[in-house]
Amino acid sequence: MSKYREIDVKKQRSMTFCETFGLCIKGVKHRMFRSLLTLAVVVLAVAFFMFLLSESVFVKNIGSGVSKEIKHDRRSQHTLTRISSPASEMVTIRRLSAAYVTNDERAFGEFSSVTGIAKDEVVKLASGANQERIYADWFDSIPSGRRLILVHNNTGRGAIRYALSDRDSFAERLAPMIDLRIPGKQVGLMSFFDAYSGYAEQLTRFNTLWNRKVSAACKVIEEMKGGFEKSDAEWIVTRSEEELELFRSRISELGFAFGTEDVKLMQGQFREALVYSRVYAFLGSSSLREEWTRVFRETTVSPIDEKFEKLNDGRARSLLRGNFTDEELDLAYEHYIRERRLMSLERKLSAVMTLDDASAGLNGRQVFLLVISFVVCMVGITNAMLMSITERFREIATMKCLGATDGYILLQFMMEAALQGFCGGIVGVVLGFLIAFLRGLMSYGGYLFKYWSTSGVLACSLFSLIVGIVLAVLASVQPSWSASRMAPMEAMRVE
Repeated sequence: MSKYREIDVKKQRSMTFCETFGLCIKGVKHRMFRSLLTLAVVVLAVAFFMFLLSESVFVKNIGSGVSKEIKHDRRSQHTLTRISSPASEMVTIRRLSAAYVTNDERAFGEFSSVTGIAKDEVVKLASGANQERIYADWFDSIPSGRRLILVHNNTGRGAIRYALSDRDSFAERLAPMIDLRIPGKQVGLMSFFDAYSGYAEQLTRFNTLWNRKVSAACKVIEEMKGGFEKSDAEWIVTRSEEELELFRSRISELGFAFGTEDVKLMQGQFREALVYSRVYAFLGSSSLREEWTRVFRETTVSPIDEKFEKLNDGRARSLLRGNFTDEELDLAYEHYIRERRLMSLERKLSAVMTLDDASAGLNGRQVFLLVISFVVCMVGITNAMLMSITERFREIATMKCLGATDGYILLQFMMEAALQGFCGGIVGVVLGFLIAFLRGLMSYGGYLFKYWSTSGVLACSLFSLIVGIVLAVLASVQPSWSASRMAPMEAMRVE
């Protein structure tokens, strides 16, 4: 018999991922109250983030749609103005800038064909016009005290030209104002100043060539109108298809983008606008005032807008039927309701977005609030995890005595945090979306569904969920790392 006893040391068994995950779920259930506290912090942070992102998507889509509707409603008037009214340089700058921002190939083609300037030169000119508009707006946005120091009482283009009149002195006055946010920084501003002289000459040349064609178009309109003394819009409404086609072809020969669809749309929109104007004028006339007050039994004279709202009332129809057909009254009423709704939405949207940041996600204030909320959230989760781990020191020591490695303990705690972040993220996404949806529904009504973006909402949901998980994991890194590095005997001694 051997004096030495053989000891058979078998390979240590490692727990699988599924077993570790099941152990995490049991741990979360066992410490349900502590887990709910951590979940609540994650839910609030993710809900706030989801609310801001969803609201940003709603505002962006509805704002873009409303802008397109307003632009469509005014398209005919803008077209007529473009071909019949000489443009000042400020108007030309706005047109070129708008074309550059939207990359409107049709507008660039028209600019080139009307003026005879190559298209690539037109695009370059439009880039300069957009820069001038940006810097003119920037000068106007500077607080009045600082603007007085920099450019005195000048605004817009006047401020740019004043700064250019003595660049060195302007640069000296601007240098101490390091907190001014200059578009493109000071280097960009000086680069714009360097190119301004050549750009201004090209703009003047472009404007002169454009207005020559406008004068030619005005002669065409006067020639075709003959002895017609009413407005151009009324003349277009009363013309036959053959006359309008001849009018279109002669204007197109001058280089203007003026297609058959433009003519048809122009005739329809001008007819609607003229009917609306006639009804509006009649509702405000003294001949209707007494009859309206008597029929509706009003003690004071109603504003015209209130009368328009009653235009579908049978009593109002009976008062107006001798002067307008039911079709005309329907047309005027629909025009009024649409204009009022679009103007109301435009006012609401203008408070939260501008043309330049229409495509942006979150504004500076929202980003600041998010950062603050995330910092508070991470502090809250870190505190909850610290308390949870402190309560589990003996459990950690026991696991180490049974062979658990530092990496395994770290993995377990991180997995618990990720699980809590996922569950809290799901609840937060749903809660944040519902709040944003209800607010959007109250603010924008049916336009929320008209310009709904499922892909945008799903992207916001996925991003918010990932943020919730990452937030919970990051907040648990330090407590989990500290717990995994503890020696078994040290953990046993902690009360």
